[in-house]
Amino acid sequence: MITLRLDDGLTTETTTTADLLIIGKGRDPVALHDADGSVAAVLEALRRPTTWQQLRAHGPFAAGRIDALIRRLLTAGVLILGCADENGDLATARIRSRLAELRPDAEPADDQPVQLSPCALLRRLDDRAVVESAHDGTVVELHRPELAAVVAGLCAPIDAAAVARLAPGGSQLLRLLAAVGLVTAPGPAAGRPTHAVWTHTRSRNGLVELRTPAPGTLDEPPAGPAADTDIALPVPDQAALRRTDPPLAEVMETRRSVRRFGDKPLAVAQLGELLHRVARIQQRLPADPADERSYSYTLRPAPSAGAMHELDYYLTVRACHGLAPGVYRYLPDRHALAVVNRDTVPLVRLVNAAYLAINRVSVPQVLISLAARFDRPTRKYGDLAYSLTLRNAGVALQSVYLCATAMGLGACAVGSGDAADFAEASGLDPHEVSAVAEIVIGSLPGQDV
Repeated sequence: MITLRLDDGLTTETTTTADLLIIGKGRDPVALHDADGSVAAVLEALRRPTTWQQLRAHGPFAAGRIDALIRRLLTAGVLILGCADENGDLATARIRSRLAELRPDAEPADDQPVQLSPCALLRRLDDRAVVESAHDGTVVELHRPELAAVVAGLCAPIDAAAVARLAPGGSQLLRLLAAVGLVTAPGPAAGRPTHAVWTHTRSRNGLVELRTPAPGTLDEPPAGPAADTDIALPVPDQAALRRTDPPLAEVMETRRSVRRFGDKPLAVAQLGELLHRVARIQQRLPADPADERSYSYTLRPAPSAGAMHELDYYLTVRACHGLAPGVYRYLPDRHALAVVNRDTVPLVRLVNAAYLAINRVSVPQVLISLAARFDRPTRKYGDLAYSLTLRNAGVALQSVYLCATAMGLGACAVGSGDAADFAEASGLDPHEVSAVAEIVIGSLPGQDV
């Protein structure tokens, strides 16, 4: 039997703007119209576990309106679906999307074959086992560890009657999973891969209830200490660039992905100019409550969501006049390069992966890897952080494209990169900092004389 009940810690009150307001700590209030007190009566009934069918049969208004109210309360997160036996709760489900597929009457027949949805993920949430939907974010908490065997057993097609034999309470859990769309008729997984669905639903508001940001400071980290091995880069003359650069309209029209480079290597002055145009820190600004900016931040030529600027520029240099081959990190505060690795093996691996990705047309002279510090945007944006990092990377790639075009250089974004090669070359933990985008640059053919 699937039951409904109000979540713990909720109170109701009347206001001048809503007949009824449901309030709970750490959640948005839910406003409901209740001219005659009938909604309040339903809410009072929901303070004890009850079934959807009982509310339809004995509620104060028609079944259609009851269904609309229950769906509203479920998707607002104030109602919990659950199943239990004589010993207490077996599992509870929390709905996290107003687009969730709810089937309260779902009860598979004993001879009906069923299978776990390909969008269901069994994982740990804090100290609990949960089944979570990549599709709509519904979370089913398993209150007894042995019920994980039911989830595992549902990975292969199985008759509904046989689910009861997987673990005590198996039949009740099956009905709950079916009610929230996590159990379906058997069949091959169709459509997008589960990880792609998961990423997309957490890249926009509205598809699922997004989790709150992680705690921690949002202040822009200070510049690290200079090292004796840091390499200062030439600073271009900005006033001269404003006079001599081609118009933006011309740059936009002539920009192309260049996969064939010239034999003449880039000059370190060209590399320095490109980085100065795209990635340097122009200004550091303190927190300003008057500007609704509660943290210090930096201004740079290319924008970044929330001024997080979590992308660091790493350069794998194969051929650059005035700069030894190696892997370097750009220091935007000082417009300099820090030496990361001068070993040949990681350099060759990174360059070769880029060479293969651009269809083996020409060996790149310089590879720029955009490495994201994942923790920084997560502290501000929570679940949205990774999608914003990818958008920031797109902005950075286009900035490199346009500046390279204006400078008469070739550039080509790399469709795939090897995160393991980057981790080994940089010495960074890929779960904390990892390359999320790459672009190669070099001289154009015909510039060799």
